[in-house]
Amino acid sequence: MRIATAACVALLAVLTGCQTIQSSSPTQTLVRVIDASYNAPAVSVSVGTTPIATNIAAATITNYAFLPPQNTTASVYPTGSTKATASAAGNFLVNEQHSVFITDSGTSYTATILTDQTTLPPAGDFSLRIVQQAINTGAVDVYLLSGSTALADAKPLLSAIPAQTASAYVNVPAGSYTIAVTPAGNIKSAYTSTAPVTFSADQVRTFLIMDAQLTTNPPVTVVIGNDLN
Repeated sequence: MRIATAACVALLAVLTGCQTIQSSSPTQTLVRVIDASYNAPAVSVSVGTTPIATNIAAATITNYAFLPPQNTTASVYPTGSTKATASAAGNFLVNEQHSVFITDSGTSYTATILTDQTTLPPAGDFSLRIVQQAINTGAVDVYLLSGSTALADAKPLLSAIPAQTASAYVNVPAGSYTIAVTPAGNIKSAYTSTAPVTFSADQVRTFLIMDAQLTTNPPVTVVIGNDLN
């Protein structure tokens, strides 16, 4: 798992993106890469003719690149190759943020464009989106547990999230939360649990959930990307 900063705890590796986005130039667009494909080799990604990521692998959420607005194609190349093996067309408009999303497709991989939230959450809240790519694990429930709240006493923030889907953004009161991921509908067999993570008001985050590669306990990894603030 490659990312600039990471915090690993006993039950779950939670990787946190390092970039804080305050605002872009009024003449720019922001684009990053979410690499959620274990089928893909190490890859580099360009938007149009501009490289925005080099030699990355799953599970990774890169920093945003600041680019001129353009209607163009994002291309994914195996590192060291000049032949694109996946691509996606996008209209990257001024003051918008997008993610080039690399995912498994059968035994290969594909790329799509996600639109990231650029607006502030309601006062006192942060916003988050779940990108669920734990294909072997299957559908999961995601909980945010505050204080000493037990999993048995909590309701999932999002339920039965199928693999290979991305949720809409949801608003949550700012605070310190333990993140728990369980099999859909089964709290007796929690897949993962984290040390508390603090989320401040006005932040926007993306949680990438993927199968863990080197362990079955926990069987999934969570990467947290900074979309805004």
